Amino acid sequence: MSSEEFIDHYEILEISPNASSTTVERVFRFLAKKHHPDVSDQNDVVYFTQLVEAFDTLRDPQRRAAFDARYEQQKQSNAELKETASNSSDDTIQRFELLSLLYAQRKRNFKQPGIGIGTIETLVKFPAETVNFHLWYFREKGWVGREESGQFSITAGGIDQVDSMNIAQASENLRLGHRPERLAAV
Repeated sequence: MSSEEFIDHYEILEISPNASSTTVERVFRFLAKKHHPDVSDQNDVVYFTQLVEAFDTLRDPQRRAAFDARYEQQKQSNAELKETASNSSDDTIQRFELLSLLYAQRKRNFKQPGIGIGTIETLVKFPAETVNFHLWYFREKGWVGREESGQFSITAGGIDQVDSMNIAQASENLRLGHRPERLAAV
């Protein structure tokens, strides 16, 4: 088993992590008969090899204990990934904040519209990895470019994006009955 790729032996054998040694052996024998390359129409040698590796690992108490430790780490990593995915709506707010910051800099100083990464990281309240992720996304979309100085600056496409985000938010506020002070006085 490669240190980079985790293969879930329990999933390969279609058993619970709480399965007894007897269950491991019984299920392996059943699946091995069903999927053996000499017998199966599918002739899936890779799957059969994974099946044998799973059985060899889970039937040996020491190897199973080592695998279980790695299995728990993988479960934790997957839980963290799921948590990050469920917080993706925060990314929209962060992207808007970061893009708006670059917008304000361009508007404030058109001749020197760039902001350095260090300054950006001090002005926003999210981790450097998140800043770098959003800047990568902006560059891929063409919303941000690099000045000759290496600083980041918003492009015309980025300004259009900020405008569309502002219009969407304004529309939502109007739909909910929240009128801006400028319009409320009219």
